[in-house]
Amino acid sequence: MWCDAKNSVAIVGVGHSRVGRRLSRPVGLLALDAARAAAEDAGLKVGDIDGLSLSAGPPLGPDAVPGLRSAPVEWMAEALQLKRVDWWTTDVRNISMAVGYAVQALATNSCKYVLLWRAEHQPRRGGASNGSTVAPKAEGEAAYSAPYGLSGTAIRYALAFMRYMKRFGAKREHLAAYVLAARKGANNNPNAVFYSERLAIADYMGARMIADPLCLYDCDMPVDGAGAIVLTRAERAKDLRRQPAFVSALGSAGWNRDVLPPEEYEDNPGNLGRILWASAGLTPKDIDGAMLYDGFSPSIFWWLEGLGFCGRGEAFDWIQHGRIELGGDLPVNTFGGSIGEGRLHGIGHWIEATKQIQGRADDRPGDGARQIANARNILVATGMTGHNAGGILSKELPA
Repeated sequence: MWCDAKNSVAIVGVGHSRVGRRLSRPVGLLALDAARAAAEDAGLKVGDIDGLSLSAGPPLGPDAVPGLRSAPVEWMAEALQLKRVDWWTTDVRNISMAVGYAVQALATNSCKYVLLWRAEHQPRRGGASNGSTVAPKAEGEAAYSAPYGLSGTAIRYALAFMRYMKRFGAKREHLAAYVLAARKGANNNPNAVFYSERLAIADYMGARMIADPLCLYDCDMPVDGAGAIVLTRAERAKDLRRQPAFVSALGSAGWNRDVLPPEEYEDNPGNLGRILWASAGLTPKDIDGAMLYDGFSPSIFWWLEGLGFCGRGEAFDWIQHGRIELGGDLPVNTFGGSIGEGRLHGIGHWIEATKQIQGRADDRPGDGARQIANARNILVATGMTGHNAGGILSKELPA
């Protein structure tokens, strides 16, 4: 639940660092690159920032030196040379929850401008990393599943999607429609790790399996990189450089992310949708595009069905024939998603939604066409199994 902050806050600036596989630049500097770019994009000086909101990843291990393999709030405040920080929050795993906390801080006048960032580091196997390379112990309830092969998130998603296939008649070819659409978005996004790499149906169908029926291209791409956004109150936003992207809805739903039954994958997006539609006073027909978290590509089916864009068991057929591509009924992840741009755990989804509302998804030299025509309302949903959260960005304040 959130305070009554509807339309009182807007995103006014976005920024990316370089995104790539095992970059030589430390993750702290990548976070600073994104933060400075977001402030400049909003037409602000870094010193104007007086609120900080970090969406942090999993525990990083003993060698996660701040600035080298992590970018915590205290380190960022010092590195940015901020003179005064009136509000901050940290260790929020779901990026949309971090957005929600920032919105509440601004709505209650706890600060004037909030910088929110997410920075990712892809560890190197066999050397220094951001976590242990020792095989995990099968403790607790995992002792009854992990030794028999049920270990790792990909396997859980594979089981859930296999059940979906058997229940509703979906095939891998149906899933390929999303993967190829996402790659088209990445090919039009210079920030994407797969910007210059095309993907054909034959490549997808012939790719090596990670956990049947999920292949290599169904999994998000671990990267080094960072993204950032700047938020402020609506009355200040109107005087800044960019068209405000008003936060017209927020919601969170779900519970235990480790619950196995596939019904969790179906029910929790439905709970989030119920909250968002009631919060915004909108319906799925009012949404011009959707940025849906895609750690594994079958998530798209559960998002679309749970949020009400199509019926239960219909998404695999509903997305065919370009429906989720640019020019279709509901463009999805026009920037490439996590499987195309890289796994930045949702900050890329919020950045793209903001750009779409601001009408500038094509504003960089080298960008291909990925701007949604007349984008008025863009939905963002992040997380998935168990806990998830999201929001709706709008071009104008609804009446």
